[in-house]
Amino acid sequence: MRTSWPVRTMRQHPYLYSTVCKARLAYSRRIASAREHALYREKRQLWNMDPLEAKHCQHMKEQGFALIDDFVSPEVVDAVYNRADRLFKDLRIDFQYGYSVWSNERPTLRGIPYEELEATEKVISLENPLLNFPECIPIAFHESLLKIVTNFLGYIPPSYRVTVVRDFALPYPKESSNFHKDNDEADSVQLFIYLVDIDERCGHLMYVPGTHRYDAYSCRPRLNRDLGIDANDGRYSDEEIAKYYPPSSWVALKTRRGSVAMVHGNGIHKGPCWPHPGDSNNRHRTAIKIDINGHKPNAHRTGQDNRMSKQQFENLSELQKMFAYPIFA
Repeated sequence: MRTSWPVRTMRQHPYLYSTVCKARLAYSRRIASAREHALYREKRQLWNMDPLEAKHCQHMKEQGFALIDDFVSPEVVDAVYNRADRLFKDLRIDFQYGYSVWSNERPTLRGIPYEELEATEKVISLENPLLNFPECIPIAFHESLLKIVTNFLGYIPPSYRVTVVRDFALPYPKESSNFHKDNDEADSVQLFIYLVDIDERCGHLMYVPGTHRYDAYSCRPRLNRDLGIDANDGRYSDEEIAKYYPPSSWVALKTRRGSVAMVHGNGIHKGPCWPHPGDSNNRHRTAIKIDINGHKPNAHRTGQDNRMSKQQFENLSELQKMFAYPIFA
């Protein structure tokens, strides 16, 4: 679907596009998030970082991404992966989850065998992961991650949602596997705690460093949907990004299982990526995925992102509770 005429027109002019995005982000960060800023300042002692955390936070600020190798031990990761694999294959999934599967013919994933999901869908997610998969709580709410994210943003994010996802290798890049930005009006940060080794066969993230600041140069690439082109699901083509950022500058975030890829989704990125789509050696990617968002204009926010038990919530630290946003089971 092609974007509206006003939006297309704005995006034709990089300096105008940059100015509008910066203004919308300033509103989200400074005005809509005034309460979160105040709490961040009030609880400042909670966010003190050690030198390694400060290094990753600075890399996020400068480049828009950070890679934390070997964050969780292989033994813990393997145990978590084996349980997640059983739950996925037992179809303990959120049947309403997904953004690339919907059609009038298939409005839900319910009743579809795992083998068919594996062959046809881009991504599936476990249902109520904190309730059904409590092993991921100490990983997803690890205080080091919370400190890095909060100091990067400069405020406590109003939305922190934990999911456990499996992305399947398809014959062609679909949706987020094409270059894109997540948001133009509010901060979007994503954390992927990998439960499998991320290499050539198992989809990695690709990030274009420094494109998260909405300067005029990073606003020059044009979305296919703005150009009236159906390819790449309307997102940026590789060729369009290469006009302004040579492929040699793109960073492929390949790493071992137990590592964390942290990206500011406002920068240009894509993933999971398989260099050779359709190759029979390609494997699915399984990860604990955390979506972190600032306040979005005109978006109703309930403040309840993660379904958990009261006991689970009470076991969290003071810092962790600021990110839980629970709806109790």
